[in-house]
Order: sequence, then structure tokens, then C-alpha cells
Amino acid sequence: MYIRCVIEHKQHPEQAYKSCSGILSLAGKVGADRLAAACKRASSYGIYNYSIIKQILEKNLDALSEEEQQDLLSMPDHHNIRGSDYYQ
Repeated sequence: MYIRCVIEHKQHPEQAYKSCSGILSLAGKVGADRLAAACKRASSYGIYNYSIIKQILEKNLDALSEEEQQDLLSMPDHHNIRGSDYYQ
């Protein structure tokens, strides 16, 4: 499914082919399960390219649970951060 999204989001078929080929080559290095998890994570962000998949795998972000992913994305508690309520 992820490969289809890569193809659909590229303007030229040659770009899509190279990107898909690169993504599929990562399966030989990290395994199909990790690659699938990285593709799922990138897809949840709406990002469809080789470099993002490679970064996710290099930083082991594919192994994080949903709760750990949310912790990385949440704002830290700090007295100087106003938040969205301040601007309403």
C-alpha cells in the first residue's frame, strides 16, 4: 500500500520508480517487518519518500509504541509556554 502512495504522489514515473526501489532495498538491510512499521509511521504523517523512511529506521522510530510516539510529539510543561487557550 505504501508503494502505491509513493507512486501516486510523484509527478514523474521515473521519480516514483527510484523512490520505490530505494524503499524496497531497505527491506534487505532491516527486514520486512521493520520496513512495514516505518512505512506505516511515515504514512500516518502523509509523507511518502525514501529519505523519511531511512531516517525512521536509522533512529529506530519504527519500534516505538503509539504512546511513546505521542510523548515525543507533545509539548513539554513549562511556565513560559502559553498554549492555545491563551490566544482565544
